Amino acid sequence: MQKLYAYVDESGQDTNGALFVVGVVILEDEREIILKELERIEDESGKKNIKWHKARHDFREAYIRNIAQSTGFKNTLFFETFGESKEYLEMTSYATAKAIIKKAGGREYRVVVYVDGLSKTDVSYFGRELKALNIKHRKVRGVRRDENNAFIRLADALCGLVRDAQDNNAIATGLLRILQKKKAVTAI
Repeated sequence: MQKLYAYVDESGQDTNGALFVVGVVILEDEREIILKELERIEDESGKKNIKWHKARHDFREAYIRNIAQSTGFKNTLFFETFGESKEYLEMTSYATAKAIIKKAGGREYRVVVYVDGLSKTDVSYFGRELKALNIKHRKVRGVRRDENNAFIRLADALCGLVRDAQDNNAIATGLLRILQKKKAVTAI
């Protein structure tokens, strides 16, 4: 049975339901190796441990280009966009479930899910939503915003990149295409 780790972030509550993006990073046993690679990419790109919207544009671009060049991120990044809804927690759990199913590829799995900014109350709700969607999870955990987690920052960067592309930012659109061509990112 494969062991999966899902890291989830979202963006778009500020759009009042017009656009909502969920980014999911799903890893298997290679997680420690990829963590070192990701932290190296953060340092080399200049993005460091800064969230997407606070990082300089040239650092963001270098970060995404380095992710695309690395073979370690193949089939690990997933996103879904939603519009015209404010059911944020439901959309986040639904997109997470779809990403887990896609990553598992029909094989038996157990998953531990980490969600950025999820309160204790929402953790149990999120777990129930995943169970209702037939997701075999061991644990759901909220990640406090002040915790230092490179995988949550990667999910945050994915959300930011997708939002920028949705806003017709030519650089973001090009970078998203590169990630998709390299099979690092899958739209679900």
